[in-house]
Amino acid sequence: MAINLKRTSWSGGWATLRDLEIIQTVIDQGSVTNAAEQLGISQPAVSQTLNQIEKRCGKKLFTRENNKLIPNSDALLLYEEITNIAESFNRLSHFHHQEKKRSLRILVPPTLAYGFINQITTLFIKKYQVNVHLEISRSEQLLSLIAKEQADIVISDNMTINSNYNLTQIPMRETQIICAIPKTHELCTKSVITPDDLHEQSFIALVKSNIGRTVIDRALHKSKSNPNIIAEVSDQDTAMTFVKNGLGVSLINSFPIIETEDIVYREFIPAITSNICFFTSKKTEHETQLYIEFIKEHQPKASLFSTPIK
Repeated sequence: MAINLKRTSWSGGWATLRDLEIIQTVIDQGSVTNAAEQLGISQPAVSQTLNQIEKRCGKKLFTRENNKLIPNSDALLLYEEITNIAESFNRLSHFHHQEKKRSLRILVPPTLAYGFINQITTLFIKKYQVNVHLEISRSEQLLSLIAKEQADIVISDNMTINSNYNLTQIPMRETQIICAIPKTHELCTKSVITPDDLHEQSFIALVKSNIGRTVIDRALHKSKSNPNIIAEVSDQDTAMTFVKNGLGVSLINSFPIIETEDIVYREFIPAITSNICFFTSKKTEHETQLYIEFIKEHQPKASLFSTPIK
């Protein structure tokens, strides 16, 4: 049975949520007096509201018999709809993000995983009890994997940006390329390192498939600097190990870096800056957004070479 109700211009409809609550309470209580007591308002206020509701909707909803209000068929049909609305609001009032259980799939490169993400993700799981699938993968593979819907979120340097992927990019931290130097190396006496300083120096480079390698090579070649590459490595952690053991110097991302007395860090000029970002599909699920907010909130404070992006 359908109820044809007249609409009013002032509300976009014929009743407010308070009006619906009054109708429901009157039917539940069986009288205006009891309904007024339940609602904490006066009996005349309930009666006046019912009259206004009936006027606006263009239908009689109650008949009066022996000081009682008897709901008619239209009122009872309306009561069923009001009950559904009330149940929906009750669910919202008890809403909690932990009620929805889903596995969150995360992809991250090795350096970010071991230097930062793994530890903070542990805290996230403990707090929210969300199932997490965290996979460590090479930077150049990450965006293609999320584009194929094999992950909910990728955390990587925005040097990996590829316009072919229709992804949302959320910056987390501004970083720059810096020079890692063994503590006994002659370059430690310099406050700033330039491409000229690296010419013919023993150098640990990233493998050519690494996105950062292309950017660094471009800066070196522009200055006609030709370091002596003695090793090529796939990740920053390995480069740091080689530097720590005195094999040579390396250009690395400033976040995250390993604080150790065996390595000295110096600013590299011309500056090569980038952002650590979250990459997601256009449709972001609740757990994904929750994770992004948690990581941004718990990331380390600003350091000499990197700064959080709020």
